[in-house]
Amino acid sequence: MSIIDNFLLNLPLPLIDHWGYLIIFLAAMAEGLPVIGSFFPGHTVVILGGFFVQLGVLRLDAAILAAVAGAFIGDLLGYTVGRRYGYDFISRYGKYFFFSQEKYQATRQMVNEHAGKTLIIGRFGAFTRAFAPLIAGLSRVKFFKFVFYGLAGSLVWGAASILFGYLFGQGFTAAAKYFGYIVSAAMVAIIAIVLGYRLLNKRWHIFVKHHFYYLIFNALSIYVFSKMAEDYLERESTYRLDLWLDQNVHLIWQPWLSQLMIFITNIFRPEVLLAAALAAATYFFIKRRWHQAALIFLSAGGGLALGALAKLLVNRPRPTGGLILETGLSFPSQHALMAVIFFSLVMYWLAKKIQRQWLKYLCLAAAAGLVALISFSRLYLKVHWTSDVVAGLALGLFWLTFLILAFRIVRQLAPADKKNRSE
Repeated sequence: MSIIDNFLLNLPLPLIDHWGYLIIFLAAMAEGLPVIGSFFPGHTVVILGGFFVQLGVLRLDAAILAAVAGAFIGDLLGYTVGRRYGYDFISRYGKYFFFSQEKYQATRQMVNEHAGKTLIIGRFGAFTRAFAPLIAGLSRVKFFKFVFYGLAGSLVWGAASILFGYLFGQGFTAAAKYFGYIVSAAMVAIIAIVLGYRLLNKRWHIFVKHHFYYLIFNALSIYVFSKMAEDYLERESTYRLDLWLDQNVHLIWQPWLSQLMIFITNIFRPEVLLAAALAAATYFFIKRRWHQAALIFLSAGGGLALGALAKLLVNRPRPTGGLILETGLSFPSQHALMAVIFFSLVMYWLAKKIQRQWLKYLCLAAAAGLVALISFSRLYLKVHWTSDVVAGLALGLFWLTFLILAFRIVRQLAPADKKNRSE
């Protein structure tokens, strides 16, 4: 059994084995709640439950039972909210989750004319799954009629979702034999992001040219990160390159260059860049420019959190014999991760302000040069492996492009007055 097999099968067991069925139950229940079900990826969690069934971590019958029970309880809660609070709930909170009057009228008409079809077939649509029970209660659909169709829909949806995850697990395992588990997981994530974007574009026509570039960078970066992790865990090509470079980097050591690299690595530490990013986020927050403040805060804080999580999962020790003392785990490099996030954000804002094309390219080259210099300092000082630095750059780029794309989509969907307040 490979290192990846042991990693995937053993790491989640303390959580999944004891709490897996409860997680499936709560995720399925959340899908039927009016507001939470619109945003919480409960269906994805239920499908992942089927994936863990295929791995042998969970039992098929118990996982299906948990999904069905959670879905039915969620429907009952949604029905109760609709029956008790009625139209007031929609008029007060609908604007916060894009539930317009047109959608309300269309959903209500479907429930009134085809209650059975809406509650059973509608379970497979993200929007109708979250709001059909609410509208059924609001429309005073008879309780026992709702229970019959709601239970039938929950049975079909719960069983189908778990079985889909189970079949997906079989296909994933087969693909992992050729590509590796982590790379295969990255490919699944790429497909999910592209399909999610395609679904949003089909519904709201959000596509603009720049979105394509963000999606390309997003896909490439998550693939590169997964490849670096896979190569280390499986001791493949990049791992051997790491060893060779680590053994030979001392050949370029010079006293003056060592002092320069120590200065660079200290002045651009992740903590320093995080503090600068938080200061910028606070400035934009005070100026009531919510979009900029939130993007900077989530990019910097979320990026460091992702890096810390990756360190715990990969658990790679640092090289020995470095020119400075560094503690903690090695993969990925937080210096590289924060550098690419911070200086990319700087260029993201400057690009809007700088009018002269040559000056814009000059600033871009300077930012790229700083990121490269910070990354090189970690290799020169022998405190990171090469793949650590590449993975840090890739993870930072993935996270930043994902957030920028998400924020752009949200701004496109937001009302005009909210857009103006966030400028």
